[in-house]
Amino acid sequence: MITDLSEEILNIYEEADRKILRFQEATGLKCPPGCGSCCVCQEVEATVLEVLPLTSEVFSGQQEDLLYTKIEEQEGKGDRVCILYQPDLQTPGNGRCPYYKVRPLLCRLFGFAARRNKEGNPELCTCRRLRETSPQEVQKGEKKVRSEFSLPVYQEISMRIAVLNPGMGFRRLPLNLAIKSAIEKVYLKKEYQNPEVQESEYRRKNTKDRR
Repeated sequence: MITDLSEEILNIYEEADRKILRFQEATGLKCPPGCGSCCVCQEVEATVLEVLPLTSEVFSGQQEDLLYTKIEEQEGKGDRVCILYQPDLQTPGNGRCPYYKVRPLLCRLFGFAARRNKEGNPELCTCRRLRETSPQEVQKGEKKVRSEFSLPVYQEISMRIAVLNPGMGFRRLPLNLAIKSAIEKVYLKKEYQNPEVQESEYRRKNTKDRR
């Protein structure tokens, strides 16, 4: 079930990616190379469902215990910056995501989504960094969205994902907590299928108790 859900969510993400790519090609509006401004925001949220593809990839690389521990350590410091973000030490403000291909919904749409105004018409919803670095492209994008281009509307695509599994799809959490919760849910699913996962869970819990 977890695998099937992840695939369904990725299909929706890929549909959104295609729309954004066409928009970028038509307007020239793109993120500055290496920009990580949105990644260091402390207020990024996601549902457990939105991070399932990412969590599945974490399990594929057997990084779940390490990531879970890092999230708990960062929580203890009150730091909500994405646990996955790797800042570029040579270029302040730049960085990378090792799980970029399976990043959550908000990370995909930030700067390149639409919202509906009071009349129900789409409007470009972009970021401050893009408005500062690419004002002409932003203006072109605003015209395109009003006239001919269909960009993903965050609320609508979020709802499409949420209804796939309402129990995991509607409650929004700080990003790291959503990832942590997803790890726990995937563990719970796998505990009944793979004895090695049970052993890994046992080791992680014992390590936590000893700290």
